[in-house]
Amino acid sequence: MSRNKKRKGKKTNILLGFICIILVGVLGTILVMSYNTEQEEAKRLTELAGNQQSGIEDYEAVKEHAAQLEKASSEDENTEDADNSETKKSKKKEDTAGEEDAEDPAQAEDTAEAEAPRTISGVVCWGDDLINGEESNTYSYMAVLQKLLTDNGYNLTVINKTLQGGGTLSMMKMAGVSDETLQGYIAKHQQAANGAQLNVTETGIRDLTEEQTTRNDMDCVPVIFMGYYGGWNHDPAELAEQQEQILNTFQNKDQFIVVGTRPMDGSVTSEALDQVLSEKWGEHYISLANVTQQLSATYEAQQAMAEAVFQKLQELGYISQS
Repeated sequence: MSRNKKRKGKKTNILLGFICIILVGVLGTILVMSYNTEQEEAKRLTELAGNQQSGIEDYEAVKEHAAQLEKASSEDENTEDADNSETKKSKKKEDTAGEEDAEDPAQAEDTAEAEAPRTISGVVCWGDDLINGEESNTYSYMAVLQKLLTDNGYNLTVINKTLQGGGTLSMMKMAGVSDETLQGYIAKHQQAANGAQLNVTETGIRDLTEEQTTRNDMDCVPVIFMGYYGGWNHDPAELAEQQEQILNTFQNKDQFIVVGTRPMDGSVTSEALDQVLSEKWGEHYISLANVTQQLSATYEAQQAMAEAVFQKLQELGYISQS
């Protein structure tokens, strides 16, 4: 029994040794093939680099030859008689005139518009009216803005399209935004409330007169100051969207100013509101919180707001002393 075990162990060792020899041979073969492959790849890259260098040299030679031909052609043209030269000049003028006539009319119009100075027919204030009655004629930001424009020599009228105590839904209705869009906002507010009682500005739309819905400000620069009384579901992103709904009703959609103030109920902070609206409107945006520390409905805040709007009109180039 012991001899058989020794024989089997010896056979096993022989077999393992044989397997090791085979593995060493396979490994050697792989190394040799890898080396050959690397050598072939190196040779190919060398040839490719040579071809590229040759192509560059050929290109330089062609370019030099072309330059010589151009120089020779120029010398030949200079030796032509004066009559022939005048004929060519006349033909060149005709060709140039034809190209100018064939210029894209739309492109020419865009160029003319870009060069033309910005002019406005007036300023229209959309949104919240925080000071009403007789006091509005003196202390509201609209009255102060009108005085600033007049005192500085601008013959521009400030139009009042604000609503006292109205929500943003009513403002959009007054601007002509579709009922379908308005009902979409109302449904969204009701769904978010999940059965809770909502403020009337979040679901109701005020009855408006024909005078209120008549648009006489389409070519004016709008100043949008809305959201104090609600109507935007306490969501600054939705307020920005509703502001855009009104701006889209104007002819010059790139000329506007947006002023932001926190809502009356304090449901959104000035910081949260400014973050969204300033990102949305960029240089067109004025944060009332950055302009004054006074409450929005005070005379001081209205004065500061009017001055900020006047300055922004100048900064954006909508008005200028010429």
